[in-house]
Amino acid sequence: MTLNEVKVLLSENQIPFELCEFENEAAYWQHISQFPYTQNAKVCKVIALIISSNNHHKNIELQFNALNDEFILDELYFGDYGFEMFDYTEEMLANDLVNNINKIRSGYLVVITAINLNNKRRLGDALFYLSGDDDAFGEEGYKKALRQIHKPKGLLARLFKSKIQYEIYDWDSYQCIIK
Repeated sequence: MTLNEVKVLLSENQIPFELCEFENEAAYWQHISQFPYTQNAKVCKVIALIISSNNHHKNIELQFNALNDEFILDELYFGDYGFEMFDYTEEMLANDLVNNINKIRSGYLVVITAINLNNKRRLGDALFYLSGDDDAFGEEGYKKALRQIHKPKGLLARLFKSKIQYEIYDWDSYQCIIK
């Protein structure tokens, strides 16, 4: 989908957004991520449509890369969690884009990211569907992940002085835990 098509789609669905331009993909990734891996970043100009969240830290962002004379949708992000929206038909892409944005805005989706602050590398991320009954990525999986995060450090973590940053956020709330 092109930038103009998505702008019309968002407007039709009464989803407010701001437009922001970036010199290249590396600059954009530095905007959305604390320690981005930019080795494979494209040199093309990037435009992002930003939907400001109520948590004031992690927004919904749609990344568009310049291709010839147009900007083409590359990715949907919530904070720095990428939805990997590729290999879609045009019709499915438009529907899933709006559905994902509405799920985020309704508070049904929660993201947890983990970053090793010692070596500045991302350890992983997960998206949880709070209305889902999936053991791993539904409400139970989310509760299990929170228990794990709040558990005291183990012996190895204390010996090696590991420092992990967890970001836990949904549309309305944001929490950063460093342990």
